[in-house]
Amino acid sequence: MPEEAIELLVLGNTTPEVEAYLDALRNNGNPAHASRIEHDADLLATDLKEKKLLDLLILTIESDSLSTTQLFALIGAINPIIPVIAVADEPDEEMRLELMQQGAKDLVQRKDHAHLVQVILREHKHLGILRRLQRAERQLEEAEERCDALTESSRDSIAYVHEGMHVTANRAYLELFGLAGEDEIEGLPILDMIASSEHKTFKKLLRKLSADAEYSTEVKTSCLRNTGSEFSAELHFTPASIDGEPCTQVIIRDQSISREVEEKLRLLSTQDVQTGLYNRQYFLGQLDEEAKHHFGQGNNPQTLFYVTLDNFTEIRSKTGIKASDALLMEVAGELRKIVSQQEILARFGDHTFTILSPTQEMKATESIASNICNKVASHEYQDSNSEMSPTCSIGAVFSSDDVLSGHDFVTQAYHACEQARSRGGNNFHITDTQLPEESEATASEANLSNLIRYAFENDRFQLAFQPMVSLHGDTRENYAITIRLLDESQEEIQPDHFLSQVKTMGRMPELDRWIIRHAIEELAKQRKQGKKINFFVNISGASLDDDTLLLFICDCLRDFEAKGSWVIFQFDDNEARTHLHQLQKLTEGLKKIKCKTCIDHFGLAKKPQAILGSFPIDFIQFHSSFLSDLFENQDKQDGLNHLNELIQDQNIKTISCGVEDASSLAILWSIGVNYIRGYFIQEPSSSIDYDFHTE
Repeated sequence: MPEEAIELLVLGNTTPEVEAYLDALRNNGNPAHASRIEHDADLLATDLKEKKLLDLLILTIESDSLSTTQLFALIGAINPIIPVIAVADEPDEEMRLELMQQGAKDLVQRKDHAHLVQVILREHKHLGILRRLQRAERQLEEAEERCDALTESSRDSIAYVHEGMHVTANRAYLELFGLAGEDEIEGLPILDMIASSEHKTFKKLLRKLSADAEYSTEVKTSCLRNTGSEFSAELHFTPASIDGEPCTQVIIRDQSISREVEEKLRLLSTQDVQTGLYNRQYFLGQLDEEAKHHFGQGNNPQTLFYVTLDNFTEIRSKTGIKASDALLMEVAGELRKIVSQQEILARFGDHTFTILSPTQEMKATESIASNICNKVASHEYQDSNSEMSPTCSIGAVFSSDDVLSGHDFVTQAYHACEQARSRGGNNFHITDTQLPEESEATASEANLSNLIRYAFENDRFQLAFQPMVSLHGDTRENYAITIRLLDESQEEIQPDHFLSQVKTMGRMPELDRWIIRHAIEELAKQRKQGKKINFFVNISGASLDDDTLLLFICDCLRDFEAKGSWVIFQFDDNEARTHLHQLQKLTEGLKKIKCKTCIDHFGLAKKPQAILGSFPIDFIQFHSSFLSDLFENQDKQDGLNHLNELIQDQNIKTISCGVEDASSLAILWSIGVNYIRGYFIQEPSSSIDYDFHTE
């Protein structure tokens, strides 16, 4: 007998009949609860999302029943493991077969309560087994991820060896022996890391490890760096496994590292190497602590100063890196003289500094900001000349209940600084208001151009990932890649705000290459962690005129040891038709390296199907406009159905993007669209964490 009550959801039927089901279960010794709803897709979608403890769904086959296509489309998209048991007045084998082919677990005669009880118990037992399996798989995956993360971030030098050969090693291990990357360590004998005078003894140890998979020990020996220098070390050997295969974990501790060196390492983790000030990571950590423990309660009021040099990019271009770095050092020195012991000063960005001060009084804040502006502008710099006359803009904000995190606080200060810069620089702006609206937060066109140039020069773009979910049981993990622009406070600017400006500046091919390289790098990283994922990567029409693009893609795949079959390159339908000859040449090469192709924004051309046979196509993504009023518009449904059939007849998979709610899911499922993406599933995220096997 189950320890917890079975939670049922009944579609249709009458309340007395539902009570009869519950009585039959309880009389059999099985506690149960049930709720009943009418045959309504919206009600079903709501219950599937909100009922976290739902165990089974009973579908009553009636004249006004919810269509099974709608039912299984909703379940498949929201809670695919919930079993469905159908009941009918006059079930027959043909009806049972059809329902089970669509996804029902069984069909039971409506009044046969004894039979229904046994089917419910059987499916509830199977569901429990499936949930425990999923939990165990998630726990194992999380444990492995934590182990990998701990290993990689550990200051201990850790490696894994099999039969005396290295399988992998963390960053600390590579640095200990002076190796550049993992490709240098894989397959390298561990004996190569041991001083020749210790080889005889160490070979005996390796034979013991090979003979006994459970053998563990600790030894002290002399190790050998790639420079030829030796150092005393303590080695710890313990049994381990990688991808299910047995191996040995080796932890090496350099006995020659003194406490003084360890203290220097600790300082490096919190300080900016160039200026000696606190670094960005440490400063944000301090802000988060303050926001977490003080701001919300109105305790320990603080003021944040965001100081950025107005003309530093121009100074660097004229004077060079060495002179501009020296200038930064002098500015940092001047700021160090101004701040008190109670204040925290950090180098937050390339030419941006932040100060956290316990002062929260307007006159004192104005005095501090004015003093900083004057000191920066009036200081006599060592390399003093007309080209070395920096000024600064300062944004200052007071802590308040609106500040929920360090990033919130910095973002407010950044926008205050932008206000000061908009007045010509060498100025300050103090505010205690909340963040501006998004439209106000967007930089002017000129500032946006500068921000884009800076992003190219300083790697300030960021990938975002949106899952593509199958409507028909395909569990492959596909993600669409989108791009974000990071401003000076690490806030994300959406692509619809800056891509048109990138095109105007003629830099789309450059951005395409940035996206391709970083996407392949991330994809290879995820694959090495055991994730079976694929990326859909956009290529703009501007890049199709580049004859060297295919070679660049091949270089990226080779550099990161990635396979072409993991990548699907997307092309806008309109741009594909405009650059058809170039696209035919590119896709011919992509096919040779196993890459797949996709046409995006498909379906709005006068004869959309005309392009289908022009070059190899593996996926078609319909234009998002198909989703607007699809549920009410029969003509649009018929048109999408016709296009979908034409495409799939040529063995091309179809994708519907822009799915924002449950109303269109049943239609897309019945039409036969293969994949969906949209905010209803998940918004684009900087993390690759969507669970394609979720309950």
